[in-house]
Amino acid sequence: MLSFIPIRLRLSFGLVGLMTGTLLVASAGGFFPNEQEEILRGRAKLCETLAIGGTAMASSGQIESLQITLESVVHRDDAIRSIGLISIEGGLVVSSGPHEEIWDDTLDDPMTQMRVPVFRYGKQWGEMQIAFESTGGLFGLNYWAPAWLLIVLVPACFIQFSFFLKKTLQSLDPSGAVPTHVEKALDTFTVGLVLLNADQRVLFANKRLTHLISKDSSELVGKPVGSLPWIDPDPGNSEDGKESDKDTIEEMPWAVSKRTDDSVHDRILQLEVDGRTLTFSVNCTPITGQGFLVTFDDITLIEENKVALAQARDAAQNANEAKSEFLANMSHEIRTPLNAVLGFTDVLRRGLVTNSDEAVGHLNMIHRSGAHLLELINDILDLSKIEAGQMQVESIETHVDRVLVDVANTLQVRADENSLDLNVRFQSAIPRTIQCDPTRLRQVITNLVGNAIKFTEEGSVSIIAAMRDADPENLFVEHENPTLVDSTSDQVLRIDVVDTGIGMTPEQQAKIFQSFVQADSTTTRKFGGTGLGLSISRRLAEAMGGTLNVLSKPGMGSTFRLELPLSTADLTDLVSPAELKKSSENRNSDGANSDLTSLPPKLVLVVDDGEANRRLIDLVLTRAGATVVSANNGLEAIERVAEQTPALILMDMQMPVLDGYTATRRLRDAGFAEPIVALTGNAMRGDREKCVDAGCDDFMTKPINIDQLLELVSEYLGPAGEPEEKPTDLPCILLPHNEAGGHGRTDGTPEDAIIPTLPMDDEDFRAITSDFLDRLPARLDAIESALSEANFESVHGDAHWLKGAGGTVGLGVFTAPAKQLEEAAKSEEVDIAMQALAQIRELNSRVVIPNRDTPETASSATEEVTTTGPAEPTESLSSCGLMSSSATMTNSETNFGLTCVAVADPIHCSLPLDDPDFFEIVRGFVERMDARLPQMRDELAEGRLHDLAQSAHWLKGAGGTVGYSDLTQPSRNLLAAAGAGNLDECDRWIEKIESIRGRMVVPQVADS
Repeated sequence: MLSFIPIRLRLSFGLVGLMTGTLLVASAGGFFPNEQEEILRGRAKLCETLAIGGTAMASSGQIESLQITLESVVHRDDAIRSIGLISIEGGLVVSSGPHEEIWDDTLDDPMTQMRVPVFRYGKQWGEMQIAFESTGGLFGLNYWAPAWLLIVLVPACFIQFSFFLKKTLQSLDPSGAVPTHVEKALDTFTVGLVLLNADQRVLFANKRLTHLISKDSSELVGKPVGSLPWIDPDPGNSEDGKESDKDTIEEMPWAVSKRTDDSVHDRILQLEVDGRTLTFSVNCTPITGQGFLVTFDDITLIEENKVALAQARDAAQNANEAKSEFLANMSHEIRTPLNAVLGFTDVLRRGLVTNSDEAVGHLNMIHRSGAHLLELINDILDLSKIEAGQMQVESIETHVDRVLVDVANTLQVRADENSLDLNVRFQSAIPRTIQCDPTRLRQVITNLVGNAIKFTEEGSVSIIAAMRDADPENLFVEHENPTLVDSTSDQVLRIDVVDTGIGMTPEQQAKIFQSFVQADSTTTRKFGGTGLGLSISRRLAEAMGGTLNVLSKPGMGSTFRLELPLSTADLTDLVSPAELKKSSENRNSDGANSDLTSLPPKLVLVVDDGEANRRLIDLVLTRAGATVVSANNGLEAIERVAEQTPALILMDMQMPVLDGYTATRRLRDAGFAEPIVALTGNAMRGDREKCVDAGCDDFMTKPINIDQLLELVSEYLGPAGEPEEKPTDLPCILLPHNEAGGHGRTDGTPEDAIIPTLPMDDEDFRAITSDFLDRLPARLDAIESALSEANFESVHGDAHWLKGAGGTVGLGVFTAPAKQLEEAAKSEEVDIAMQALAQIRELNSRVVIPNRDTPETASSATEEVTTTGPAEPTESLSSCGLMSSSATMTNSETNFGLTCVAVADPIHCSLPLDDPDFFEIVRGFVERMDARLPQMRDELAEGRLHDLAQSAHWLKGAGGTVGYSDLTQPSRNLLAAAGAGNLDECDRWIEKIESIRGRMVVPQVADS
């Protein structure tokens, strides 16, 4: 019968019997004296005494004495917590200790609170309240005498119970601990669930958990749950202050639950399962006397999403910080060249230059600064196209060697300024042509070489081209079957840009290809830049199917490696390094001796509503040899085409009557097949595509770059024919030579004469070159004198001037010996310096300038102007700062002279007004502007904002084109205000334009 009773119940019965028998024996033996009654009696007597004393003191008004007495009693007796004297109205008269906080009127326990009435003059005046410490002991056990006996007996019983339970459980099978119907119910749960015994061994694991961790239930039952390789994702610090290991968990949740005998909620644990880290939210609840119920909620997807969101947030924050740094750098990059443009322009406008060399130097600086600003804008536009996925690259035949040599020639001046050796080398044979985008390839190589020059203070920059994995001994073995060459093989064209510059750390290399990021802030401050070039270059390389990487060490220099894929067709025609070297040398020679671009005498139609723009383009193309007709709008253009078919149309896209987009579409619909090039002031993303969709073949932005215009027109018109050689009677002069020379002055040109490469038939270029040559002998004498005095710093400065100025005036023959002289002065080598100086003198003796008047002729011409020319216009010109080399013109040539009106803060035209053609263009623009301003007022007054916007658009483009750039920004703002319908802003910007017009120094026809 007893065998059917669980062992736990049998042990409980025995335990209760033992405790009951022991308690009865103890009670019968008189072991329980009633100590609490004695304590209560003593406390009652103390209260009576305090009440009597309090009554006496209160009756005599000795409240302060009563306060002191009560505080003394509380201080001396630890059993008293507080004492308070309460008036009959309920107010607290005197208290000792925190009586108001301790006293509880609802509590009726004489062991902890006693009240004694206080009388005054025979009537109850109040009551004395005394709060005592409880004497019940732990859980009030002192109130029951046998309690402590039970405390002695219970631990002994628990020890016996634990002993018997341990022995019993060891003899049981844990798989039978949970009934079958309970297991089935727990298997339906959607979270993992485990039942643990008191030893934290698994009694049961439901199907959801075994499926998650890819283990069978039999592999878990009976084993400690801690034997699984749990991971703590947030280990924190251990109790000794040391950082805990992620794989070492200080205390498992079930251990915490056992220690605290309380539930543990939302503890995060991870477990590696089949290469994936699962994340669980663990909840553990103790089952009294039985074990623990543990649930595992799979939150892996939630945690992975949290990590992804955190990474995205960090990336966005880093991008925001990078763009903030970019804006700061961009502000510096824009302001620096803009300051040079405005500063040197102001110097020229005020006539503060002393000679033509200084003026040419200022103009070169303005041109370089403007080119730099254009590069910045192009970089930003390229980046916006790349990020928008609208960057398109071509795939056409590209001569890589020509691209590399052209880039080196273009950047040679910058390399010379830094005293760097810039060279191009071909280490192996390369394909004659490859299929890629030559414009983008040139852009990438220019960025890489430009960066190398910027970050290299001494040494060299090399451009090295080779085919990867090519065998130098078998470079030219032709494939028997070229089609067997896999176009996706490892045959690639490798272009290395190697410098001896500052180098980079691995951390810096990891950042430099990110947008708006440079190596570090100190690099940005020292060398400048926006951090866009390398990012754009890598993306362009990838767009062409290639890669761009870097290898660098601090202080050892850097190597940027561009690799482009080669197709099967590319590999069939290889060019040897010797042939490539010879070709590059010939190309350099051809480039050095090339004349200005000339055009064939074909008909070009220029369509632009800006008269100044039409006349300027007409002037440039006509001088280059083309035949030009013009139209004011799209409708006139269609009429001109109907009269005669042009070989090329330059079409402005925003015009009144009929815009360029519509005109182009109508021409194409009518069967016009000749090329049409769009001219527009819009350079944002999508503008080129819009023009091409309308039917244009090409695209050019305003303001027009003359060289780019001629190059573009030449592409569509074809090369110019060979000019007819005509005999000329132009006088020439051979400059004075040194005694060692064998040349003298003749009426013809000596065979070994050196002719400047600038157009000497242009009076201004001829004057600049002549002024340089007139000054050169004195500078050479100064160099020789400085060498005799060992003043190498002066020699270095003069040689540096000659190295740059010689090439500027078209005499590049002086560059190499001047560079040799500069290096000799730097190393203080007198003999080499004297040899270089002698070579420069010999070259100087051979220079001949065609079309240059002899000194006598020039003198007589000057006297003729002085004696016969009208004095008044000349004086007016000089006072306005517009006097130029045209002052040597005869009286008959001054019929287009300028007169000026003195104004405060005048605005001068930047075009050369001493040129009759430019003069007429500017004068025509000003006359049209004076007529247009009242019309703009009328358009504003009548609310014709569309017409006003058209006028502002015309003024925005034409003003800068004719040399009055101050009109550009106000016109742009007026255009925006008219588009937004803001009448007040329109009025304000018209007033601004009128104010600028009042300050403009305007060319007028001089009175005869």
